[in-house]
Order: sequence, then C-alpha cells, then structure tokens
Amino acid sequence: MMIKKMFFFWAILLGSLMLPACMEDSGFNIVWTGLEVEFEKSALPDHAFTEVVFQEDRRSNQVDQTMVRINLVGAQLDVPVNVLIGIDTSSTAVQGVHYNIADMEVTIPANGSFVDLPVDILTGNLDAAESPDLVLNILDAGDVKVSVNYRSVTLRIRVACPSDLSGTYSTVTVGTEGTVNYQVTITEIEPLTYRISDITGGVYSLNYGEDDNPAIFTDLCNEITVFDQPDQVFENGTFNGSGRVNPDGTIVISWENDNEISGVTTLTKTD
Repeated sequence: MMIKKMFFFWAILLGSLMLPACMEDSGFNIVWTGLEVEFEKSALPDHAFTEVVFQEDRRSNQVDQTMVRINLVGAQLDVPVNVLIGIDTSSTAVQGVHYNIADMEVTIPANGSFVDLPVDILTGNLDAAESPDLVLNILDAGDVKVSVNYRSVTLRIRVACPSDLSGTYSTVTVGTEGTVNYQVTITEIEPLTYRISDITGGVYSLNYGEDDNPAIFTDLCNEITVFDQPDQVFENGTFNGSGRVNPDGTIVISWENDNEISGVTTLTKTD
C-alpha cells in the first residue's frame, strides 16, 4: 500500500512539472481580440483625476480648458466611432456654473485610437470653498462595446489663486505668552505649499530658550491652513492653525498647540 501511495505522489508531481512545458511548446498564444471604448483616466484610483485652475480674478470671465481622453481599446477601425457622453446624476458640478461642454458627442476618427472631450472650466465663477465634481459616463459607442470597468470618470475641479509668499518677515505675536517680536522666513515647497521657519513667531526661542518650531502651511486663495505639525519642544504635541493673507500683503496666522500655548502672529514682509 505504501508503494502505491508513493507512486501516485510522484506521478502527480511529475505531471505538474511537465504541464507548463507542454503549454509553452504548444505554440498557443492568448490574444485579446475585443474592441471597446473607455475613459483613459478612469484607470486612476477612484476613477478620478483633479484639475487645479489658478484664478486671476474672482467673478471675471476667465475660462480654462481641460481634455478628457476616450480611448479605443483594440484594433483600429477603418470607420469613425461616435461616442455619446452623459453627465451622471451624482455630479456636484453644474453646467453653466462650474463648467461647459459644447458637444456631448465626440468622434474617434477612422484609423484612430482616441479622441479628446473638451471641458471648459468657468474659473471666474468658482469659489475656493467649493469642490465641484463632474462625473462623466460613456453612454453609447454604436457597434463598439463600452467598457464595463472604465466607462465612468470623475473630474474634480479645484480652484487656486496665484500665491507668492516666500521671503523674510518681521513678526509680532500676541498670545498666552505675552507679546513677542521676531523674524521668520517663508519658503515655498511646492505651489501653494510653504514652510515657515517658526510657527510660534519667536515664542519658543525668546521665552523658553528653545529652537524654532517650523511648520508647513497651505495658501488657498489667501486662506492659510496649518495642518497638525510636530511640536519640537513639548514631545508628542502638535501645532495647528489658520489665517489669511491681507490685501496689503501682511499675513495673520492664529496658532495653538496641545499644551494650551497659543498666539496670533502678524507677519510683515521685509525683503
């Protein structure tokens, strides 16, 4: 009985080792011969992409344009493919308010592999507090199949204003530790994102003899946001805050930490 079991085991093992070789030697190749249309950026996480537009002047006639690409997946055809696009009911973006699409039908040309759908973004109408999302669906492509997985895409429309805050600033901080005068620098890390050399405006350095506590903040149309930042003096603590850029170029940041130390720092550019 033991000999039969061992023989059976080795037969299965040998067969499993030979199977891939047999398939490789068969000359059989799997080739997908389907044909369908899809949104190119639907393959991104959440089937969504973001278009950030820089607003020069609120309530102006500023219009920006972005393109949403639709691909023909498979062999090219010798005839054009008309693709009908629709707006999903889940969209929070409103036609004529946040965007305009002149024609909801586009054509992939004969012997072509894609077409771009132009979307006009009505930047002058946008409010920085808004986060409109435009959800597009491919409704029909004639005789060509519409992709099941990539038939829908979300265009996230976000507005930003020009921002140039880098430089050296004199500061006056009024808060729980009294009034402190100091100097800080602001450095741009990436568009709309900055590092301030000391979020406390000199409080830690002058009142505690400690190092400055840098922090990262964003500027979105003159609204400053300081997300949770490490506190280098009080271990395991964090900073956060908010503020604004005034029309005269001064910056006001209200900040606080987990140890009930807080202040309002006014920054005036000196260089």
